[in-house]
Amino acid sequence: MLRERVIDITKELVNIYSPTNTAEEQKVEAYLLQLLKGMPYFKEHPENCGAFAAADDCFGRSTIYGLVQGKSKKTVVFMGHHDVVSTEVYGALANVATCPEALVKELEKVDLSPEAKADLESGAWLWGRGTCDMKGGTAAQLAFLESYSQNPEAGSILFISVPDEEAFSVGMRSCLPLLKALRERYGLEYQVAINCEPNSIEDGKQIIYSGSVGKMLPVVLVQGKSVQIGSYPQGVNPVAVLAEIICATEADYSISDSLGEESTVPPVWNFARDLKPGYDFSLPRRTAGYCNVLTFSKTPAQIMEWFVAACNKGAQAAMTKQGCGHSLKVLTYGELLEIAKERAGFADFYQGLQGRMARKLQIEQLDFPSITLWAMEEVLDFVGMDVPVVITAFAPPYYPALNSGKLVGTDFKKVVEHVGTLLPVKCKEYFMGISDCSYLGMDAKFDSAALAANMPCWGKLYSYDMEALGKLQIPFLLLGPWGKDLHQRTERVHVESLTVALPKVLQELCSYIWKK
Repeated sequence: MLRERVIDITKELVNIYSPTNTAEEQKVEAYLLQLLKGMPYFKEHPENCGAFAAADDCFGRSTIYGLVQGKSKKTVVFMGHHDVVSTEVYGALANVATCPEALVKELEKVDLSPEAKADLESGAWLWGRGTCDMKGGTAAQLAFLESYSQNPEAGSILFISVPDEEAFSVGMRSCLPLLKALRERYGLEYQVAINCEPNSIEDGKQIIYSGSVGKMLPVVLVQGKSVQIGSYPQGVNPVAVLAEIICATEADYSISDSLGEESTVPPVWNFARDLKPGYDFSLPRRTAGYCNVLTFSKTPAQIMEWFVAACNKGAQAAMTKQGCGHSLKVLTYGELLEIAKERAGFADFYQGLQGRMARKLQIEQLDFPSITLWAMEEVLDFVGMDVPVVITAFAPPYYPALNSGKLVGTDFKKVVEHVGTLLPVKCKEYFMGISDCSYLGMDAKFDSAALAANMPCWGKLYSYDMEALGKLQIPFLLLGPWGKDLHQRTERVHVESLTVALPKVLQELCSYIWKK
């Protein structure tokens, strides 16, 4: 019965295409809310479920939640997300990417890798966008919640499903006050959160995680000196400067964090370009780029210190090669803003800038890195600085690193060990793909000053409740079904793992937590 229910809910969720960072996410939210309200428990307790609107969200999205209260205040949080990445990668098959049966028929006609072809022929997998990441895991949570709600004799379960996990975590950041309010209203004791994101299998063991890696996005804006290329020795080429900065930072393992046998990947650049609108026979005036830096323990202040030093190194290398005689200063955005404050009319300019940034996000629907670079240019123009300069900043999203062991101590190992009695697992300290679990607490003292001072979007445009984050302190496991090829056209989830193994683990783990 539970097996069939998981499959039914999975297919219904997958059928509702909900690409991230779009108003289409509202459709799956309506389905989730209707499903919860249709359960007998929530008909008797309608106040225990609802939609919690994401603050100032231009797409009108919400976190969907449902609280089943047992006899104990000990509460397990079932968490997940209901957005998916786009179906663009499916190409001509995009129109059937959310219809598992139809997709299988079409995949039989195309070339697949030997592994994917074998899985397709086995009939043991459910295929389609979101089956793996992560509507299957959400369906297992809902099916178990529905079953448990008929006789909640033990502890409590709080189900939350958030929008926008795949882009900027708008949902998770916005629902921190909800988690805080529910705890205070009902006296809940949050014991553990189970995020049913898909897991891989290595050497016969399912890989689960008790931590989530942190991520920062350092941004750089380079202003050179534009001259006709024939007069190159008199100019400063910002393309060359940016290239040297990239060389000084890309794959720099010195900034990587380690814990035991695990290490973060080094910095990776995923955007770099000149800002000239078209071609002519002159050097560009400005270039820009940003890179991803993953962390276990390093703070924004430490990352900014490293980035500024690397930019200085890159700028010096570029100036030495060109031999132009120009100097090239490196400033943080915070330092640039202090210069701007000394200019007449700053208050009016800055207020107007904030309004225009909001319009670019909500109306023009630009992403945060693009808005960050635009704002940096606007402040630089306001200052009137026309000399070669390098400006550094942070762009959203920012994911704090969080580790359950650091959060609650060695006792959490007992929870992991119990999972190991239910199925073969290997627990790693950190999930490297970033996740919403980053916003469940803080495992170290964190000074947000360096982040706020150097992030143009920080404030009403992008923020989260630091106080709530510091008080929640919910340990977690990234523990879901066995899945493969998430975000690819061969995305799939193992049916037996999804419908039998995962519900059993959820049931047994909840019982263990409530009795512990």
